[in-house]
Amino acid sequence: MAERTATTVWEGNLFDGSGSVTVGSGAFGPQNVSWARRTEEPEGATSPEELIAAAHASCYAMAF
Repeated sequence: MAERTATTVWEGNLFDGSGSVTVGSGAFGPQNVSWARRTEEPEGATSPEELIAAAHASCYAMAF
């Protein structure tokens, strides 16, 4: 069974706070996250939805 981990650190409230997410594999370094980057201009950052979309696209491609 494949097991993967990720760690998220968040400080502050939803609208004014910020944080970072790190994947356990080390495939990429810590990614900054904030509400503004998620819902407005990403400024080169990713979002949880974008990471989920990438994972789903990869699984779909592997199936075919």
